[in-house]
Amino acid sequence: MIEKILCETHGSKDMSFSCIHIAIAIDSKEKTGFFYSEAEEDLPQIAWCAECEQYLLDNGEEWTDAFQALADFKMLCSDCFEEAKNNELEIHIR
Repeated sequence: MIEKILCETHGSKDMSFSCIHIAIAIDSKEKTGFFYSEAEEDLPQIAWCAECEQYLLDNGEEWTDAFQALADFKMLCSDCFEEAKNNELEIHIR
């Protein structure tokens, strides 16, 4: 079961995660690119931006400590996740 978090904007929602770049861009509506994994049962969705995707491609697509430090993943509610996703022109599933 995916944990619930309390969002100041949306109330109690399912937990998800995004890289810091996407999280910051939610308010500014800046286009960062949006790459995400398919939702798996009992696991929260996770998304990362084009900059983070390029880092992965340049470094063997391994989720290393260095990648996780660059991405600096932040917890989002599921509605904030969808808002960030809907803000983008191109969305990529990985």
